[in-house]
Amino acid sequence: MAALVVGACNTVIIALIAYIRSGNLLFLGIAAMDAGLLALRLRCLRRPQEPSDLLFASGLLWTMLQGITIVLIVVAGDMPMMIVALASGLGAVGGIIGRNFAAPRYALAQTNIIDLSFKVSFACIAPEFIPLLVIQSVIFVVINVSLIRQQRATMIRALTAEVESRKQSSIDPLTKLLNRRGLDEAFAREGQADGTVALFYLDLDGFKQVNDRLGHAAGDFLLLQVGERLGQSCDPSAAICRLGGDEFLVLTALTDERAMQALGIKLVKALSLPYQIEDSVLASIGVSVGIAFGVRQRTTLATLMARADEALYGAKLQGKGRCVLYRGGSNDTTTPPDLALAS
Repeated sequence: MAALVVGACNTVIIALIAYIRSGNLLFLGIAAMDAGLLALRLRCLRRPQEPSDLLFASGLLWTMLQGITIVLIVVAGDMPMMIVALASGLGAVGGIIGRNFAAPRYALAQTNIIDLSFKVSFACIAPEFIPLLVIQSVIFVVINVSLIRQQRATMIRALTAEVESRKQSSIDPLTKLLNRRGLDEAFAREGQADGTVALFYLDLDGFKQVNDRLGHAAGDFLLLQVGERLGQSCDPSAAICRLGGDEFLVLTALTDERAMQALGIKLVKALSLPYQIEDSVLASIGVSVGIAFGVRQRTTLATLMARADEALYGAKLQGKGRCVLYRGGSNDTTTPPDLALAS
């Protein structure tokens, strides 16, 4: 906004000075229109959720007003005002390229309007310079296109690097599932939605023995397969996280306990099937699951994790390979009969 305000104030002042020097009421009208356009463009910028058509149209109109101002000054033959208008136009071109390079055709249209206003009006009073002006116009366009492309490419590289950096900071490098930070972001994105959210806290049973017996490479390969099975077992909208080691979290929108119990059974069965580590090597593990749920707008992820962890502890105490649903306290974490699955 700062560049926009400074640029508009500059052009208003130039139009007012030109009016004072020439007495031409057109300059006074241009100054008034400039001020009105500034107010309109500031309003558009403060409402980014609205369509941008009006913002782009007002920007083009502002550029056309600058072109009209330049033409009137050159035709009037006021040399001091020509120099001032030329300096202002060059400054505007630099500002347009710096501000609008993300929309290259739009930026090029604006800069060409300002440039041609000088050259066409000057050609009218000094036609002998037309060949030179044509050459300069071509060079001007080529240089501006090059600058716009360079700045746009730089912006794209910077944004791509930022997106990739954010992605890497929220993804577990081994399984490519979310890490804790990624789960926090997923929960925050859905935090304003209505309805119940369920958190499944999974801890693999027997993973350490597999890791010790077959080696860390085999353990990593097994964790990769666990991540794949979780993705296949859960709804595509679920957020799946590797918390660390052999602990995983699944955050999903479920409306009732029966649906949570059904998913718990599905996860225990899916993760308890044998894993093909090598051509002739199978590994078997189990999983214990703690489940907690709450209304999105009245709970936090930390609270859900604490409750699900408490339920998971109850599942471990009851013999592993089980799902336990948190129901309000350590003395009230229960395992429904259909969730008491042997590992």
